[in-house]
Amino acid sequence: MQQILWRFRAKPGRGEDFRRIYGGDGEWAKLFARASEYRGTLLLQDIADPLVFMVIDRWATNDSFPHFRRTFAADYEHLDDRCRELTDAETLIGVFTDEFQ
Repeated sequence: MQQILWRFRAKPGRGEDFRRIYGGDGEWAKLFARASEYRGTLLLQDIADPLVFMVIDRWATNDSFPHFRRTFAADYEHLDDRCRELTDAETLIGVFTDEFQ
């Protein structure tokens, strides 16, 4: 399984909106669920700084997310553009696998 880790900093006053859209049953998860190889999203909130979030998107294989991006590129970009107003920072932490060679 592949897991993609993102770090976000929500804008002040936008934390609730961020949780609603990026959570496991939010708009991103609903978009991702259009792909059969999507395995879910985990949203974590920093205890010390409640505006900081980690998002972990899980995919069946290393090819699943790139295939999703190609297939749903326009919908992905549209939602990504809409979500820019929610955050001050977005950082890709990395792409990880639990399939060790």
